[in-house]
Formats: sequence, C-alpha cells, structure tokens
Amino acid sequence: MRKILTHFVYPPIPSRDHDWSAVRDGYEPGDPAGEGRTEQAAIDDLLAKEAEHEAG
Repeated sequence: MRKILTHFVYPPIPSRDHDWSAVRDGYEPGDPAGEGRTEQAAIDDLLAKEAEHEAG
C-alpha cells in the first residue's frame, strides 16, 4: 500500500478543523484526501474516505 503523507497547512481561518491534510504518496486530483484538527485526525479522515471510496 502507498505511504500516507501529512502536511501542516494552518490556513488563515478561525477554525482549526483543517490544520492538517493527509494524502497517499502519488496523490492525483480526485483521489481521497483527509483533513483534520490534528495529524491523526487527518489520517483517520483519509482512511474513512478511502473505505467509502472502495465501498462504492
């Protein structure tokens, strides 16, 4: 399986719910991407979106 890459985004908005992003190595537009308040939350969001995507 491809490696998960995370990035601390810290966008200039009051909400901290989107501070971290997570994608798979080799990410292409349209692939699932996760976001969250913490690095782990972004990874969990990515994994949930991947499971949703696979379920169809």
